[in-house]
Amino acid sequence: MSDSKKIGIYRTVYPIVSEAFITEQVAALRRYDPIVIMRTRLKDVSLDSIAISDDDAYGLKQKIFTVTRSWFVFPRERQLSSLKLIHAHFGPDGVYAMSLAEGIGVPFLVTVHGFDATMCRRSLWMSKMPTVFQFLLREKELKGKASAFIAVSRFIREKLLERGYPEDKIIQHYIGVDTDKFTPSDNKGDERYILCVGRHTAKKGIDTLLRAFARVADKHPDVILVQVGADDATRSLQGLTAKLGLQGRVRLLGPQPHETVRQLMRSAEIFALPSQTAATGDSEALGIVFNEASACGIPIVATWHGGIPEAVLDGETGLLAQEKDDSSLADKLDILLCDRELGKRMGRRGREYVCDMFDIGKQTSKLEAIYDDVLQSSHAH
Repeated sequence: MSDSKKIGIYRTVYPIVSEAFITEQVAALRRYDPIVIMRTRLKDVSLDSIAISDDDAYGLKQKIFTVTRSWFVFPRERQLSSLKLIHAHFGPDGVYAMSLAEGIGVPFLVTVHGFDATMCRRSLWMSKMPTVFQFLLREKELKGKASAFIAVSRFIREKLLERGYPEDKIIQHYIGVDTDKFTPSDNKGDERYILCVGRHTAKKGIDTLLRAFARVADKHPDVILVQVGADDATRSLQGLTAKLGLQGRVRLLGPQPHETVRQLMRSAEIFALPSQTAATGDSEALGIVFNEASACGIPIVATWHGGIPEAVLDGETGLLAQEKDDSSLADKLDILLCDRELGKRMGRRGREYVCDMFDIGKQTSKLEAIYDDVLQSSHAH
């Protein structure tokens, strides 16, 4: 591929297990030649990439970049100067991409994924994270200088408008999932289980799911709940599982590789994740896991929250309950556990819906058209 189509994909720390969607999107690019740029590399990646951490034994260059945003600390500067465009993921990363883009004289755009649009700014200040401080100090500048902001759902688009982001720069665009990889399975196996995939944070509502499952567990003695994820609330969720007497009925598997999650989804009977608004305001932008589960042809039980109703069509591809309502959630689980044919119909409709609206090939082609527009308008100026 010629240098004319070289672009940088910026993420401060990469790759993060729960952010496989970034790698999937980068790998799906066809007309652009991406290089992933990061401050800190967590592990080797198969994609072309540059990381400050590779030649920074003492972490000094990474600290300098975090504080000053100076792009000169990056190795292989010449490779950076061949880029035509930089695409950052998450708002805080946008202010670092802004510095890089200005340094090499190219336009940049930012995908806003959730907390960066939904969390109240006071809670962000309380996070005490230097990268978040940079974002809060420079958010106004970012609004002015970025060529575009990609909102991953209509819900996030509305949040950006509320925060005063320029309407003419906001583009609503769904990321998409690999519908060739996430596919229904004919062989479900013998074990009946509800699958939940989500980090152990307040936003994911896993405590509500445990309480809901406790309400229906006796009625469905052959069904277990399998949960993938970990985070600050892991210990309290383990305690709640014991308190509800669900040991042996709930498997908390901790974080798992993307491939393991895919296999678990294909054999699950129901996918359940009752996300809710956290005290900080943090909300679910859309939830790519819902798209992945629907692509696998399984029905969803979730909540009327954030961008979820864009991913899950209530009564068609799944059932939605009110946030934090374990009684209503239990009813939805019970309906699908009792009527497996209904679940299969919803799963088939979910697969259709994802192939139509969230296929990664189609969606990444639309993303490349966004890149085209940004480059065109930057040349016009």
